[in-house]
Amino acid sequence: MRIHPAVLAVVSLLGCAKAGADPKPKLEGNLDAHARLLAPIQVQSLTLLPIAAVDAPKTGDDLLVLDEAMPKKLVSIKEVDGGSVNNLTLTNNADKPLFLLAGEVILGGHQDRIIGSNTIIPAKTTQSVPVFCVEHGRWSGPSTEFATANALAHGRLRGKASFDSQQDVWDEVATKNTERKTTSSTGTYRKVAQQEADGTLGGEWKKQVDAALAKLPDEDRKNLIGFAVAVDGKVATIDRFGSPALFGKLKDKLVRSYITEAVDVKATAGKAAPTVTDVKTFIADAEKAKTEAAYETAAAASELKKGSFAAKAKVMYKPAKSAGINAAAPAAAPPADVDVYETYQAR
Repeated sequence: MRIHPAVLAVVSLLGCAKAGADPKPKLEGNLDAHARLLAPIQVQSLTLLPIAAVDAPKTGDDLLVLDEAMPKKLVSIKEVDGGSVNNLTLTNNADKPLFLLAGEVILGGHQDRIIGSNTIIPAKTTQSVPVFCVEHGRWSGPSTEFATANALAHGRLRGKASFDSQQDVWDEVATKNTERKTTSSTGTYRKVAQQEADGTLGGEWKKQVDAALAKLPDEDRKNLIGFAVAVDGKVATIDRFGSPALFGKLKDKLVRSYITEAVDVKATAGKAAPTVTDVKTFIADAEKAKTEAAYETAAAASELKKGSFAAKAKVMYKPAKSAGINAAAPAAAPPADVDVYETYQAR
């Protein structure tokens, strides 16, 4: 007896279901009207829920990032005249604006630092930028110049830089150095950053994450704009960008920082991945807090919200300055309801 091909296809799919096979990852659900949370990627104590844009916004497509600009000598960072622990002088010689993430590690100068605010530095400008010291025992060196460490501080340290004080940053650096057994005479975060950058810290974890991302449907991979991150089942960080292109430039750096956060945390057996509701609850706690203005440039404004257990930092183009942001299309102001970047960190 000849069986119709359509019937065979149904039987085949049922067989896959009985065997537990799943040819396409299931979506976790809608984060909001513009983005979806995809199925969780679990590696020991680390859970990543990729965020895919529904409408693939483009806000931020024209931005440079630190790790592509500094090696090309398009951007330089140095100590301010007279020296300042929490400010450095950044010169952007490029024809494009530069996007900075709070927590990006830079090495050299009088002491190693991390960037202190998420922001955008306009093209062809020199200005003071906020930073935090991550090497409290040194104030000397052969040069006042800095180089990128190609590393991003782990989540707890990023949170301290965005929402807390210099002492909180030093305390978290000391905690991580103790966990990693990387303590030094100057108390620098440098060894952790170097381990993260060269893959000696969590390299196998990174391979597993990359393999899982590679299995996503092409459309989802093309529209990735961030991650919701949990450590031992508890939401810890959410990073969301206004552009798949900008996210793509920072994806690997972000994943390595998530691994640095989780690698010293033992996974609890049977701990479930966070749900969409868990992620939305985390976001809602920060969103209900009062808005505080943060570091600004001629290109962008930043704001903070500090909730009970989650805090938010957001970067937005200044619409009146949009002509200086997108030189290729000076008349096209970025959409007012799409941010360049927003992050939520556990408090």
